[in-house]
Order: sequence, then structure tokens, then C-alpha cells
Amino acid sequence: MEGFAEYKVPEGKLVSAKVAYSEKIYSVQILGDFFIHPEESLSEIEQALIGLSPGEEEDTIAEKIRAVIASKGIEMIGVTPEAIAKVVRMAIG
Repeated sequence: MEGFAEYKVPEGKLVSAKVAYSEKIYSVQILGDFFIHPEESLSEIEQALIGLSPGEEEDTIAEKIRAVIASKGIEMIGVTPEAIAKVVRMAIG
């Protein structure tokens, strides 16, 4: 299955997610008008979500994202790990 969702971060930017899944998430694409540095680190966040259960809670998804941010020294402007987790959950339904 595939899902797509958009979410406007309060006082932030628009973030969207395209998620392909069955028993596990096997593809995630995060898009939006937010800023992330270094830019190529967005793919590392997407990769960290592959393999999760589509029923995973937002808090668990956000924690995975926070772990990548901390380990790679990623800076995000206009979006939060919680907002990305929310839009991923929305895309899954």
C-alpha cells in the first residue's frame, strides 16, 4: 500500500510524506519547504524509518528521527521530529 499526507507545522513549514508499506514500511519520502543541514541527511532520516511497523506510534517514530539527528549532528529549521512523525502516521492512515 501507499499513502501520502501533508501537514503544516504550527508556526513552521509544510511537510509531506509518501510512505509505501505492507507488514513493514519499505519506502519513505519526506518533502516540504523546511530546511535541513546537511541536505543529504534527509535520506538518512528516511532510511531510519524503513522496517518499522505501519502501526508504530508517533512517539516511537519521532524517537527514531531524534536518534538520527543526534548521531549525525543534523540541524532542522521549520520542522520537528514530531511533525515528521505525525505526517508519516497520517500518510499510513
